[in-house]
Amino acid sequence: MYPKFRLSTVLIILMLVIVACNQTQQQVADLPTLAVLPSLTPSHTPTETPPATATNTPTATFTTTNTPLPTLTDTLTPSLTFTPSPTPTATNTPTNTPTDTPVATNTPTATPTPNAPQIISFTASMNAVAPGASIILRWQSIADTAQIDLQNQQGVVLQTFSVTPSGELPVTIPPNVKGLVIYRLTAMRGGLTANFSVPITVTCAIDWFFGNEFAPDFANCPVAVGAIGAGAFQPFENGFMIYVDANNLNKIYVLLAQDNRYAAFINDWDGSGNPFPDPPSGLVKPRRMFRWLYLFGPKPFGEWLDVTGWATEREDESNRTIQFEQNTGAFYIDSPIGVFRFSGGDSGTWTQIK
Repeated sequence: MYPKFRLSTVLIILMLVIVACNQTQQQVADLPTLAVLPSLTPSHTPTETPPATATNTPTATFTTTNTPLPTLTDTLTPSLTFTPSPTPTATNTPTNTPTDTPVATNTPTATPTPNAPQIISFTASMNAVAPGASIILRWQSIADTAQIDLQNQQGVVLQTFSVTPSGELPVTIPPNVKGLVIYRLTAMRGGLTANFSVPITVTCAIDWFFGNEFAPDFANCPVAVGAIGAGAFQPFENGFMIYVDANNLNKIYVLLAQDNRYAAFINDWDGSGNPFPDPPSGLVKPRRMFRWLYLFGPKPFGEWLDVTGWATEREDESNRTIQFEQNTGAFYIDSPIGVFRFSGGDSGTWTQIK
C-alpha cells in the first residue's frame, strides 16, 4: 500500500506542476498585452520633453548670464577710475589750509586793536523825557578811564561826569532844556579815545499856549495850561500896561520901554469914571484901571504921566492869557501885539518873544 500511495502522490504533484506551468506561461503571455502602455511612455518622453527642455533652458540661462557680466565689468571700471578724483581734492584741502593760516596771522598783526579803548554798549533807560526828568545811563567799555558829557543840540558841553569804564549813572535832565540833549561816552586808553553818543528828546508834557516853537531855548516847561481871564491892554509912549484877572490874579503890569523893567500892582479900581486932563493931539487918555493907577495907585518910579507918558491907542478890553514856567517863577502874558515873558514876581524884566 505504501508504495502505491507514493506513486499516486507523485503523479498528482506532477500534474499540479504541469498545470502551474501552464498558468505561468499564460500569465507571461498576457504581460506583453498589458505592457504596451509602457512602450508608449518611453517613446513619448524622449520625443517631446528633451527638445522642449533643451531649447528653453539654454536660452534663459544664456541671456541672464551674458547681460550682468558686461554690466558688472563696466560699473566696476568707473568706480576704480573715480577713486583718484577725491585724491586730488584731498590734496587741495591742505593747500587751502595754509591760505587760511595767513588770515589768522593777520588778526594778531592788528595788535593795537585790543589795546585801543572799545565801547561795547551805551544806553539810556528812556530816550524821550520831560525837562527835569531822571534817567539812568548804562555802559560797558574796555578802557582805562571814561567820562560822560552832557551836550545841547549845538554840541556845547553842559555837564561832565567822570565814570568807571563800565557801570551805570543816574542823571537828571536839566529843567531849562528842550528839544534834544546828547550824552556822549568817551573811553580812553593809551592816549587813544573812543566815543559813543545817546540822544535824548526833551519835550514838555504841557504845551505853551503861544506855541512851543516860540518859547526861549532856556525856558523850562509850563507848570500848567494857560489860564484865561478878563483883561485889558493899552500901549503908552514909553511902554505898555496889561491887566490880567485870570484865576483871580487881578493885577496891573506896567512895562517900561527904557530898560525893560516891569512892576505889578493889585487893581483896586472901583469901576467909577474919574476925570482926567485932555491929552495932546494924537494921544489918548488912560482908561479904567489904568486911569485909576495914574491917579491913585502906587508910584514907585514917579508920576506915571512922566514915566510912561500918554496912551498912544485906545484900550483893548479882550481877555488875557497867563502861563507860568516851572521852577523859575517866570510867566507869559499875551496881548494884541504879541506875547511878553516876565522874569518872575511883581518886579523884574520883560522881553517880547512873539
